[in-house]
Amino acid sequence: MDKAIFICQRPSFLNGMARTIDLFGSLNTYHTSDNARMADAKALRADWSVVMSDLAASAAQVENSLGKE
Repeated sequence: MDKAIFICQRPSFLNGMARTIDLFGSLNTYHTSDNARMADAKALRADWSVVMSDLAASAAQVENSLGKE
């Protein structure tokens, strides 16, 4: 799941506590790209990476279940 949220910073307990009193959203930071095409390419790459990881896990699960029969 780490790759699916690449645009945001990793949350922590202290950040969560600080955000409760951050009235103007000054603690919000995001990863940026040079242009829209680069941002889309990064997002697409991250999405497909997660999809391929899920497919590999599913294939391994099917392989294990077929091997038990």
